[in-house]
Amino acid sequence: MNRYKPPEFETIKNAVVGDTAAVQKILAHYNAFILYFAKQNGIFNYVYAEEIRSKLMKAVLEFDIGR
Repeated sequence: MNRYKPPEFETIKNAVVGDTAAVQKILAHYNAFILYFAKQNGIFNYVYAEEIRSKLMKAVLEFDIGR
């Protein structure tokens, strides 16, 4: 059984139109993944984490919800 629960659709929809609170919820939801993938040789790299966050925000804002 998959225990992964994606963010709510309303949160995603609001984030796509630029609602800052919704974007912050999306970032908070994926924070554990960001921290996991921002490690380099077992050491947390803040630069990688910020790059991942900025790419996630860009992807959310460019997402076409109507397709």
